[in-house]
Amino acid sequence: MSFHWPEALWALLLVPLVLLLWLRGERRRAQRAGVFGNPALLPNVVTARPGWRRVLPIILYLLAATVLLLALARPEATAQVPRDQATIMLVIDSSRSMLNDDVSPTRIEAARAAADAFLEEIPDRFQVGLITFAGAPAVEALPTTDKEAVRTALRNAPVRRGTAVGDALIRALQASRPRNAVNNERPPTAVLLLTDGDSRSGISPLVAADQARQEEVPVYTVAIAAQPPVELQQIAEMTGGQAFTAPTAEQLTAVYRDLGSRLTYVEEKRELTSYFMGGAAVLLLLGAAASIAWFLRLP
Repeated sequence: MSFHWPEALWALLLVPLVLLLWLRGERRRAQRAGVFGNPALLPNVVTARPGWRRVLPIILYLLAATVLLLALARPEATAQVPRDQATIMLVIDSSRSMLNDDVSPTRIEAARAAADAFLEEIPDRFQVGLITFAGAPAVEALPTTDKEAVRTALRNAPVRRGTAVGDALIRALQASRPRNAVNNERPPTAVLLLTDGDSRSGISPLVAADQARQEEVPVYTVAIAAQPPVELQQIAEMTGGQAFTAPTAEQLTAVYRDLGSRLTYVEEKRELTSYFMGGAAVLLLLGAAASIAWFLRLP
């Protein structure tokens, strides 16, 4: 939890000060009472003392004051809320090395199966686009809410030679912009990049990652190999995404599902002032009710 106006928290020092003043007043009241009588005879005159009941309303009032002062500082909390809309660009390696069978049945088939699981995780209102790449990128599907069209395009994507990660990222950024966008504006967008190796041609992936960073598009990378390429980790770090390694088909599917949940929610700060104000009001009412019930007065 954080506070929009943390300077107001200094006012909390008033609470222990008020408590000390009240205790001092109670001590003086007891001393004045002793002047007008013999304290030894007090048990014969007063059959019952309020004890903790006298203190409880004061404690409730002080707690209410504490919560109220916290409310004045405008507390905030970060919450996970569903995105209203988003575009997710799938960028999947379709080079010949993806035909290797170290991931069952092959790397490319495992990637397709995991992509199917990913498409099941994301809301229907989200748009998904598909870029496949080898020596050059190809737009297989522009952003659409038709998930079945994306699945069909992925199944039919041909396997080619080469690996141009940077070019594929640039093409994904271009394809994710709405056709009628003004000043390259776009809805919240993320790129999900899957490859089994380092880039071998085209522009530098880090140059493409820098452009994604400037356009505020996080890139989540998945290395479908035992050792993640270093450049995939750098791409994720530069753009604010995250890098994953998925050497088996099961782990690859699990990663895609996890990313589905990550990309469908966004962190937002929610102000909690009204909740604190309500809590302070409840404490005040409890203190007043206790005082009236036991002493027929407000302290």
